[in-house]
Amino acid sequence: MIESLSQYYQSLSIFGKTAITLNIVLLFLAPIIFNYLVPSDKTNINGKRIRHLRLINMVLLSVYFFDWLINYQWGTRASHSDIFIKISQTGLVCVLGYLFTQFSHTWTIKAFGKERTVEGETIKSRTYQSEMGYIVILLGSIIVSLLLLINIWEVTAWLQATGVIGGLLVILFGTKEAWAHDAVSGLVLLYNGDIAPGVVCRIKSLDVFAVVRRMTLTETTFYDVIQKHSIIVSNRLLRAHPIEVLNKVDSRAWNDYVNFKIGYDTPSEHVEAFITEVWQRACQLEKYLDPEKTPKLVLYNPGDHAIEWRMNYRIESVYRIKPARYAINRAAFDLQSTHKLSLATPITWANQTTNQPEQHTKIIDP
Repeated sequence: MIESLSQYYQSLSIFGKTAITLNIVLLFLAPIIFNYLVPSDKTNINGKRIRHLRLINMVLLSVYFFDWLINYQWGTRASHSDIFIKISQTGLVCVLGYLFTQFSHTWTIKAFGKERTVEGETIKSRTYQSEMGYIVILLGSIIVSLLLLINIWEVTAWLQATGVIGGLLVILFGTKEAWAHDAVSGLVLLYNGDIAPGVVCRIKSLDVFAVVRRMTLTETTFYDVIQKHSIIVSNRLLRAHPIEVLNKVDSRAWNDYVNFKIGYDTPSEHVEAFITEVWQRACQLEKYLDPEKTPKLVLYNPGDHAIEWRMNYRIESVYRIKPARYAINRAAFDLQSTHKLSLATPITWANQTTNQPEQHTKIIDP
């Protein structure tokens, strides 16, 4: 069998030998190519690309395997059939086209992408320029591959308006509703530059409060600030809803506030002392709150039942917005008895019934 395979390999043309050697090499080097040379920004995508390349390699090698079986095992060592030669040439065009598009996309991201810091991890993110460059290269690769395949199979009739190419264009136009809106929306979002990896966004209508992790032409992946799970939203849906951009790209710090409702009979000095101690306690609970940067207290709204005080503070990591608020809320709850304040919601009718004035405090999480 080994001798038969060796004789078959020697009988191949230079093209056939090159095709077999190249596919065997790519079959084993696929993990190195996609994990180190042209890695994606998502690990699971690297695995998919490795599987796709190996599938193409196996299909192409199986063509030569069946050619060997037919001509050297079951036949009389006749010349290689034209159909097998054309299939192998087609497979080689697919392999080279696939590798070229993957390498070109990685090159456009490296050349035109921007470095972003997402929760301490530095990544190279896509930009409008990188995606437009990739689209141009991808279209060029598809056109060249189609022309090569047409010449390999000698089906020049495909180039006619009523041929296969025309049919493909009709199908492409008919399915534009499924992909065109997302692709155009993705380009618009990338061109504007407000939404990029590392930016914290709040979309109230979609109940999303998360960090932008990855952007493609069709969808955007968010990383939930609290539950740490991925949220995938199509770009068309993303542009249809108001988006609050909470920080600038690569800006770590964030200015936030918490509101307190305290009764009218509590003097401002008492409130200031309470807020100061709440801040010191919260800094002990959350390391991204700096005790040296004291918060600013303002009288925000003199309401009917209580005065609403606003505590403005700075957090050193925008990704810790919610944990910082929880720390402040916990500190306020623990210190209420020390400062003789109550976190209970003011109830006017209860006060009128008992005729006993009470002090109340309420924390609002905006």
